[in-house]
Amino acid sequence: MNKIIKKINVSMLLIIIVLLGAFLRFYKLGETSFNSDEFLDINSSFAYAQTGVWQNWDFNFEKVNSDNIFEARDERAWIYKGQVAQLLKVFPPTESVARTVSVFWGIISIILIFFVAKYFSKKNEVALISAFLFAISVSGIIFDRTLRMYAMFFAVFLAFSWFLFKFLEEEYKGKNKFIKYFWDKAELNLVYFIPMVVMGIVSLLTHQLTANILFIFLFYAIIQVGLKIKNKKSYFDKYFFGLLVMLVGYVSGLIFMPERLNKYSKELDFFKDHFSYLGKVFSDYNNAILAVIFLALGIYYLCKKQKLQKESAWLATSFLGTLFLAIFIWDRNAGDQYIFFIQSFGIILIASGIYYAAIYLKENMAANKDKVFLSVIILALVLLPNYGYFIQNENTYHQTSQSDNPDFRKIFSYFKKAREPQDVLISRKVRNYYWGGEKVKLFDFGGELAEEKLSLDQLKKITTENPSGWFIYTDNDESYIANDAITYAEKNFEKVSNVKVRGKVSVYRWGHINNEN
Repeated sequence: MNKIIKKINVSMLLIIIVLLGAFLRFYKLGETSFNSDEFLDINSSFAYAQTGVWQNWDFNFEKVNSDNIFEARDERAWIYKGQVAQLLKVFPPTESVARTVSVFWGIISIILIFFVAKYFSKKNEVALISAFLFAISVSGIIFDRTLRMYAMFFAVFLAFSWFLFKFLEEEYKGKNKFIKYFWDKAELNLVYFIPMVVMGIVSLLTHQLTANILFIFLFYAIIQVGLKIKNKKSYFDKYFFGLLVMLVGYVSGLIFMPERLNKYSKELDFFKDHFSYLGKVFSDYNNAILAVIFLALGIYYLCKKQKLQKESAWLATSFLGTLFLAIFIWDRNAGDQYIFFIQSFGIILIASGIYYAAIYLKENMAANKDKVFLSVIILALVLLPNYGYFIQNENTYHQTSQSDNPDFRKIFSYFKKAREPQDVLISRKVRNYYWGGEKVKLFDFGGELAEEKLSLDQLKKITTENPSGWFIYTDNDESYIANDAITYAEKNFEKVSNVKVRGKVSVYRWGHINNEN
């Protein structure tokens, strides 16, 4: 009876945590405007919803783009954007509707991390702490409220990693003779082979960062082989064989498929120094040092106290091994989105450390053991997470003129209201979602695919051939505009000043009578 009551309590607590996480993800979901790559995803998802083909939609003219420079990106992460497209077939293409798919995957992640943490730690308490930490995770909430594949990738990579570990390490105790024979000979559990492969494919289709699983296995297998050598045991087993297969595969790739191998290894290099990833991976916590302490305690607890050496090694290599790669090997811009997918492993280790601190103090206190245990956990969950984020002026729930991302919804709503029929627009075409249906003549510039900056000669040519128009760009866009072109606009155009166009954005117009905006 006591076990039943405990199960009910665990289930109720998990439900409460999931509801809390769902609220934090759904609340004011459409409050902030689309930004950055969200524009690419809404454009391609809506195009697919309308045509059934991965293309790029032009909301300005309400048709598929005829000159789509983003063609190579339209089909990227189609397994995620396809879900968005299905929603857009039924509901209008609003910010909140489009982001709902990410929220869904965020809720799945809360539930999933509970079961994964329980499996690796063998403790309901660790599982509940892990679920809670992710439910209120700042980075989790941000990415789960963003129209990008990272929310889905977080969940599917965690599931893929879990099934791979089960395939490698979970003893088969069933009655199937073939599977039993395979386990006895190779120590691989075929029950999890198909789930592992399926989740691996889904993960790879979601994001190419899935390839990091190879390095996770590499680090993990080296540890296992090293331990067997240390203990003077035979190391000719699945770990050694796995390392040998990886070596042969790499050499074969260099000889027979160098171009294809280069395609997957071009973003790897040595001796990088992206130390900013340290701050990014611990951004959910008030104090990174305290988080690191709990992380270390978690590894120690699982390895030494729980005697879960393989479980702790897998979690540690998944988190610390990938973090090492991000800092020293990855040849890409350091971004929060790229390191987000390994935070699940860090959360489980930190939760294990919190539990160990609580159980250690409980065992060493003479009285009020249960109160001490609960108090330590509550205190850790009060002090560790970054609750201050939720009361900041600028966050995922509230966008102001001081926000890093401009409020394009307000900016272009003002443009649509104030522009004259003959006006042209110089801006980034990718943002056409916010001047949808205007059919305004647009001069596009910039972006990562741009071959050259918008020059002064181009700007003068546009203004000479078009008697009136608008020039709208953000601080980040200045990388795509020649300095003399910006100076020319500042001196010769009218700078628009209005409450709707404040922030890290410049709005100019020419050929208009100077009147009150």
